[in-house]
Amino acid sequence: MSLIARAGSEPGHLGFRVRLPTDRRNISRSAARALDVLEFFGTARRPLRAVEIARELEMSPSSANQLLKTMVDSAHLVFDAREKTYLPSPRLAAFGSWMGGIYGGTGPLHDLVDAVRARTGMVVTITTPNDLSMQIVDLAGPEGQPAQRGLQVPLFGSATGSAYLAGLDDAEVRRLARRARIPDTDLPAIHAVLDQIRAVGLADGPSGGPGNWSLAMVLPLLLAGFPSVLGLAGPAADVRANMAQLTAAMREAVAVHFNRSRARARSR
Repeated sequence: MSLIARAGSEPGHLGFRVRLPTDRRNISRSAARALDVLEFFGTARRPLRAVEIARELEMSPSSANQLLKTMVDSAHLVFDAREKTYLPSPRLAAFGSWMGGIYGGTGPLHDLVDAVRARTGMVVTITTPNDLSMQIVDLAGPEGQPAQRGLQVPLFGSATGSAYLAGLDDAEVRRLARRARIPDTDLPAIHAVLDQIRAVGLADGPSGGPGNWSLAMVLPLLLAGFPSVLGLAGPAADVRANMAQLTAAMREAVAVHFNRSRARARSR
């Protein structure tokens, strides 16, 4: 195992709880829901009825109708009264074009996630640092395997967090550790674990409990455009027994998609 565990926590347990996207008090639930609606349009790529949106977002029909009416009133959506369908309005065209220019189509990160998922059959995530947490920004997984965009796991105490920390210099690790109220006496052990992760290019450890295991590696900045970590999680016995093959699948997929991103960058 190469993972930073918080002092005082039992092996295999996170140092503080996993946070869901709607846990934080300073987030407007209606604003988050509006963005979820737009993300669903991006996935579906067709006009949608209110009932479809309500079902996808697990909203009551009345709440969905109220949200959609607000988005129509603000000109972010248009409504076809004859077909009773909604569609993003031209107001979002410039934004969509800009995002497509940055990420290209569905985006190299989403293509990477799908590729690793197809080869491994595991839950695959892209996470990025958010204060003292790592937050899921994209994912793919088997049917029935719970995972959620926006979910946060601890920076200190998770495989994805450990992989990210291994990409930082010692001074920045110390700064973050102090912000997380980790005693200076724990720093030598933390740096030793990070040196091990740097040597092998991979962090691994329990994921959300003793029954699951995670692998994680930092992604090249050119591939994502922001600090990010590729993670893979599944039943502990399966992941640990096949770690070499799973790690190879992750690295090969990263290499393929990194080369594509580099070729795109050169052609601009």
